[in-house]
Amino acid sequence: MNVCHRSSVANEWPEELRLKIADSLFNNSSEGICITDASEQIVEVNPTFCKTSGYSREELLGKSPRVLASGLQDRDFFVAMWADLLDVGEWHGELWNRKKSGDLFAVRLNISAICNAAGEVSHYLAIMADVTAMKVQQQEWEKNANHDQLTGLPNRTLLMDRLHQAMAQSIRTNLVLAICYLDLDGFKPINDIHGHKAGDTVLVEVAERLHRSVREGDTVARVGGDEFVLLLWGLAGVEECNHTLARVISEIDRPIAIGHAEVSVTASIGVTVFPQDGKAPVLLTAQADSAMYRSKVAGGNRFTFF
Repeated sequence: MNVCHRSSVANEWPEELRLKIADSLFNNSSEGICITDASEQIVEVNPTFCKTSGYSREELLGKSPRVLASGLQDRDFFVAMWADLLDVGEWHGELWNRKKSGDLFAVRLNISAICNAAGEVSHYLAIMADVTAMKVQQQEWEKNANHDQLTGLPNRTLLMDRLHQAMAQSIRTNLVLAICYLDLDGFKPINDIHGHKAGDTVLVEVAERLHRSVREGDTVARVGGDEFVLLLWGLAGVEECNHTLARVISEIDRPIAIGHAEVSVTASIGVTVFPQDGKAPVLLTAQADSAMYRSKVAGGNRFTFF
């Protein structure tokens, strides 16, 4: 297929008419258009490009498109982009840019190399479509699919993904991974006496306390009404797990304010250790759940190893 095919009708158009149509398309396009010379200096932009980026035409002329760089794409991203431009003369993809105001915006970008009569690149033509709203919606869908809506914690789906990652890391580093199943003691009476809104307040506060009690790389997930799971990875040994869980129990045991009243809950925790206690993710979580019930039967406010 000849992509450079020219219409015989277009060839009959007067030069003035063709230039007028091209100018109208450039200035009225719903997509941002930026033209640079071979040294990547901007030589022309259309009104949509200016509106989207927040920069005026005068501010952009002579500048590099890097003025829009967000810093969210790493060096490898741009190395791959330029490899395509140099090898095939075009690149298509999505990236995040930054407006003059500092706000981020996502674009779907098409860049083409334009060659002169000698076959040398003289200019680059970039056409960008603002897809920020679509990307934000996509992120929202992903968040809802993988996170608990009340606490914002990872849900069971994301937990299992994190568990697989943690197990792989433990094998590589030869460090211990602890899977800790946590159930609140005394939560049901709070719902019954103070109402579900108060119960939600307790769950949100417990989620925050759990986050404060573990390290940044650990995972805290909510998998049920008042059930949480902690993944403590990269542990040097079981003793480090004991210190963390003692801190968790102490944090949960502190009173929680709900309006003008205070309520208290405690935590029953069951722990299983990878790889000592098994290598199947479903089995490990089931074992931690079983150990948690032993903690609850023993009176709660404690942790028990499988």
